[in-house]
Amino acid sequence: MLIGIVSDSHDHMTRLEAALDRCLREGIEGLIHPGDIIAPFAARLVADRWKGPRITVYGNNDGERKGLKTVLPEITDGAILVEWGGRRISLDHYPPDADHEPVADCDVILFGHTHQVLVESREGRLYLNPGETCGWVTGRPTFALLDTENLRVEIIEIEK
Repeated sequence: MLIGIVSDSHDHMTRLEAALDRCLREGIEGLIHPGDIIAPFAARLVADRWKGPRITVYGNNDGERKGLKTVLPEITDGAILVEWGGRRISLDHYPPDADHEPVADCDVILFGHTHQVLVESREGRLYLNPGETCGWVTGRPTFALLDTENLRVEIIEIEK
């Protein structure tokens, strides 16, 4: 299964739209957003563009939770377990640490929050942060494509 992972979009509509359009062109089968969509109008773009399977968790800047939940009914707090493409994915907005434990017994630990790209294998698990779709913090707007068959990750840079 090919999954598109778009995180920390922070209301940057142009880059969010570009990432979603690329996912559609790539034939992505599912979409994951690890938080910080921010406003319901940005969530509406996701809901309108992406009609396939979608999983979303709240980020620390997603303050208008009721409005986001109205547009994206699947949105929830992390950490949650997602089982897609024969893989068990621990999904949270926050990176794993003492305060944010990933779901045990998983193949992939997926998170956002830091705005920094991370693709790393540790103790037989893939740790994945797709970076920031918005590009506000790092100046490098990115998202990721994850192939669950071989756990291959492609980090895609969005044109500025």
